[in-house]
Amino acid sequence: MQPQPTILLALADKEDLSLVDDFLIRTFDCAPLRAHDALALHACLQRRVDILLIDLAFLAPENSLELIGNLRRSYPEMVILPAIPAGRRDLLKKAIDLDIFYFLNKPFELAEISLMLKRATGNLLPEPIAPTEQDEEPRHSFHGIIGRSDSMRRLFDLITKVADDDSSTILIRGESGTGKELVAKAIHTQSRRKSKNFVPVNCAAIPDDLLESELFGYTKGAFTGAAANKPGRIQYADGGTLFLDEIGDMKSSLQAKLLRVIQEREFEPVGAFKAIPVDTRILAATHCDLEQMVREGRFREDLYYRLSVIPITIAPLKDRREDIPLLIEAFIDTFTEKRGRERFSLSPLALSALMNYEWKGNVRELENLIQHMSVLYSGRRLDLPDLPEKFHELAAVTDQQTAIDASRQGLERTDSTTRPPVVDLQDGPIDFNALIDQFETQMILQAMRMTAGNKKEAARLLNLKRTTLLEKIKKKELRQLWDD
Repeated sequence: MQPQPTILLALADKEDLSLVDDFLIRTFDCAPLRAHDALALHACLQRRVDILLIDLAFLAPENSLELIGNLRRSYPEMVILPAIPAGRRDLLKKAIDLDIFYFLNKPFELAEISLMLKRATGNLLPEPIAPTEQDEEPRHSFHGIIGRSDSMRRLFDLITKVADDDSSTILIRGESGTGKELVAKAIHTQSRRKSKNFVPVNCAAIPDDLLESELFGYTKGAFTGAAANKPGRIQYADGGTLFLDEIGDMKSSLQAKLLRVIQEREFEPVGAFKAIPVDTRILAATHCDLEQMVREGRFREDLYYRLSVIPITIAPLKDRREDIPLLIEAFIDTFTEKRGRERFSLSPLALSALMNYEWKGNVRELENLIQHMSVLYSGRRLDLPDLPEKFHELAAVTDQQTAIDASRQGLERTDSTTRPPVVDLQDGPIDFNALIDQFETQMILQAMRMTAGNKKEAARLLNLKRTTLLEKIKKKELRQLWDD
């Protein structure tokens, strides 16, 4: 068993210090040294230290960088991880000039601390301790599908179950933009076929006269221009998964050939006289009502029942509005920080408008909106007037100006439960601390409900550090109470 590394925390903020210290103890079973000032830092360095995690605010940033440079020369074997405030590229460049190639962003994210410690130390740290049910944050992403609503949790469970049976056909139903291909990819990735090809085919995007040769391939001389044999996508998906999107647009003659592939596990390329065996799992998707199309004679009944052995329905975004803040946060990450732009944020009034919109284009429409705003409003906090005009009348508030004023303070006062308690001192002495604590609890719960449990966004609304909010939730034992 490898010896435990010695970690020294030099953090200026006591809340950050407590957060990181607690995380290292719980996750790696490491009890770090702690330094509150330069004198304590030098005292700790009298013993061997393997990893120094130092905040550039430990001293003034320039002094901290000078200190890091001196420590690099004096302790060449010690790994130094500076914590750099988000957006301070000037400090990042100076750290790189000191040959510091691993660093942490502030405000801290615990997952990033774990990852960077592993990278910087070459796995010097032991394997993380498996989190207990109480410590584990709820997971809101499953193979790239984001959601915390009951319908999405049921969907995640269903994907896991159907992936185990890697031969049954599946029909995925949902409106346009709900993420049917993401669900198909998740089923493939979760299955035993994941090492083979996932082959998507959009039946509506390929002209009817080309779809047959695209799916089944063709032999040399099968038609004018067929100068050589060409394998189709069914053959390319052998051993893997074939995903037929918008299956309702497939013409009836191809439906008959597809039915044979499902039933006989073989296919004939265009122009061939001998069937080729194939082992592929077929997933299909549609936004159409195939049952109605069967009644109208526009879709083969036998194919419909073969495809819908296991039906999966994805709820439209308007029916799972609690997922909207999570999706917004994920798309902001995708279109800002990961592309070198500054993050933007939404006021409570702007978020309320997005929460009340009908989203006929579902998740794809929301994604396009966030991409649009990331280009125009990088680094800003957006209020309702910054959104496209169609959102302006949708904010769920009775007094718009009051909500705007509140949003600028990082608070929303849309119901009586979050107004300061009214007391009459003539009735006698009061418990001042208890009243303040009660009001603080109400504000935290409302912020968590508004953001569907997203602590980072809730902290922005309350104008608190995320670490402060986490400590208050823990101290008040509020975990998951916002779901009630």
